[in-house]
Amino acid sequence: MTTNTKSTPKRKKKSPEKKIHRVYCTYFPDGRYYIGYSCKSSRLFEKYYGSSKLVTEYKGQLRKEVIREYESKNEAKFTEMLLQLQQMRDDKCLNDMIHIRLRMKYLQGYTSVHWTPEGDTRSFVPRYIRD
Repeated sequence: MTTNTKSTPKRKKKSPEKKIHRVYCTYFPDGRYYIGYSCKSSRLFEKYYGSSKLVTEYKGQLRKEVIREYESKNEAKFTEMLLQLQQMRDDKCLNDMIHIRLRMKYLQGYTSVHWTPEGDTRSFVPRYIRD
């Protein structure tokens, strides 16, 4: 006894969109800012301003600056951490938590980013400490 089974046509898989890992800064109208990382698709990133409670609950208009885009998640997360540390004494910087785990071997060719937020820069960590 043989049974006839219909074969279902195979669907072509869409190739996933190549992830872009972005380090960005979200600005509030009063000069405060939030430094973040995102690997959201371009369409989702347009409307994304950060995951901080201050950002998500804010009802006004926010502005976003993409500081740098990377192909590597490790380099993007490392840049985010360095910029947050660089700005940690700035009262206008809203970042209050750093959570990072990176494998050092993936950062072999890393080059640092030189960036400063818009506005008053008197509270920056001195350059000789950062370099």
